[in-house]
Amino acid sequence: MTSSQATESPVAMVYEPNSRAYGQTLPIVVPVGPGHDPRAAVESSLRSSRGDGAHPSTLHIVILNGSREPAVEPGLLVRELTSLTPDLAVAVIPADVGYVRAVRAGLGIASRLGCHADLVGFLDADALLCDLGHWSVLAKALSLNPMLDAVSGLVIHEHCEVWETPSSQRFIEAVARVVGVVEKPYIQGGAGGTLARRQVFEQAVDQALAMGTLIGPTLSATSLAAGREIRATSRLLCRHTPRRTLNEWVVSVTAYEKSWRALVREYGSDIERPWQQFLHVAEECVRTDHELARDLAHCQELRRQVVAAVEHGERLPE
Repeated sequence: MTSSQATESPVAMVYEPNSRAYGQTLPIVVPVGPGHDPRAAVESSLRSSRGDGAHPSTLHIVILNGSREPAVEPGLLVRELTSLTPDLAVAVIPADVGYVRAVRAGLGIASRLGCHADLVGFLDADALLCDLGHWSVLAKALSLNPMLDAVSGLVIHEHCEVWETPSSQRFIEAVARVVGVVEKPYIQGGAGGTLARRQVFEQAVDQALAMGTLIGPTLSATSLAAGREIRATSRLLCRHTPRRTLNEWVVSVTAYEKSWRALVREYGSDIERPWQQFLHVAEECVRTDHELARDLAHCQELRRQVVAAVEHGERLPE
């Protein structure tokens, strides 16, 4: 963010914790746009640590941004969340700066509070973490694999109201029956409750700001281009807002592909190879389930149409 942008979009702290040592505390940045309520996401993140003695201490940094009134009044948000944890920071940016700049502001707050220097969490305001020990499992994965830059839970949709997709519960269960743990070679932003090496994450956020791309694809692309690893694992399942209509699906996929096509142009087509390999394995896993295989093929064909439209600057038919 430039100094002029920082002046135009000041970050107003609504609440920050009483001063204590946060050097070993994991900061979890939660950007919240207009119309979104982060309470369930933060509560699920806190709940995921219960009963897990190995769970790292966390500090959730919630950044409300937007020129419209937020979905939840900031004072009420603070009262409800501080009743669950004292380790909370809430800030407001009263302008439509977008979630990438909101995340950048959250990283600045984490630095000012002296949080863990090596790791950072990233949680979408609409995400729901489902498993105990979410953050500790991710932290262990990073500690065991020095080539791994970031890892998240796997976003699944229990009920697909359009057709089965690579994020549907039925699809993931079918693949898991063959391969065991399902691991996708990309990060879907904060939707899966991502834990990343902080320097890598901050560089990806800066790159996303520079290119106008989304954080998840940018983090994936920059790490893969550097010969490193990224993954989302079915050891930790997460829920997110379902796509109930074809139009909702197209809007979501188009936003992702606009970012991804720009990143492919920047870093080369080799960054797509891990996903192509994953899809090949997945197709083999589901080929005996003819209905699921048909849905997967249909989904991939529609995605190819979205990619073609993005590359040619066209709109898909309604």
